[in-house]
Amino acid sequence: MQCCALTLDKKRCANFARDASYFCDAHQNEMARISDTAPRRRGIFSRWRSVSTDGGKFDVPKWLNDLPTPRVMEHLQTHPDSIVRWMSAYVLRKRRAPEAIHALWHVLKQDPARVVRQQCAVALGKIGTPLVFAPLVEALNHDRDQSVRQACAIALGNLGLPGNLGMDATEEVARVLEQEENIFVKWDCIVALGQLGDPSAGSGQIARVEKLLIRLQAEEIAQVIRDACHDSLQEIRSRNRMMAM
Repeated sequence: MQCCALTLDKKRCANFARDASYFCDAHQNEMARISDTAPRRRGIFSRWRSVSTDGGKFDVPKWLNDLPTPRVMEHLQTHPDSIVRWMSAYVLRKRRAPEAIHALWHVLKQDPARVVRQQCAVALGKIGTPLVFAPLVEALNHDRDQSVRQACAIALGNLGLPGNLGMDATEEVARVLEQEENIFVKWDCIVALGQLGDPSAGSGQIARVEKLLIRLQAEEIAQVIRDACHDSLQEIRSRNRMMAM
């Protein structure tokens, strides 16, 4: 099994994982970062995006829907028809099977069809364990298609990652937002920051996020971006007030 950590350039580590671990020798400390899987509370943005249920509906052929998860993973990775690969990712999304993380990550990196990669990102977000942090961050940084990057930003915002991983997600989304040019990806990153900006992460990080959103609210030409900054700032400040009570 390949290591589940990211290198400094936000790409998957090429080393093999140690024994039954998810990480190689050089990244064993990552285990401590994913040990706490307690969910974090949701804010007002949960009314925009379903975070407790999966509202996606699609009529998958019975032959595919009835297959065991390993066979669905095989079709996801090897079937020549991109529609079947997309449907396979959709089935894994509905099943929320953690054993599919590696297959989804592999396809998210390599599939030539953007709709397949996008569905893989959604499926990883629905699985929801801290192990999906790395594949989503990698694709958010490197995927060539804006719809895939959007799906990754949405998934990271909805994950509610605890502890250090929650802080990491905030830093990653903020960094991508600062360099992103596509207005739709920007919007989703801003909304994700509204979900991720947690007072428990520390006042320094929250101040940096607020400063970034305030700057974008003042500088951006697009009204939809300014509005998103305003709403995210309101969400973060609302949580700050609640924590101070």
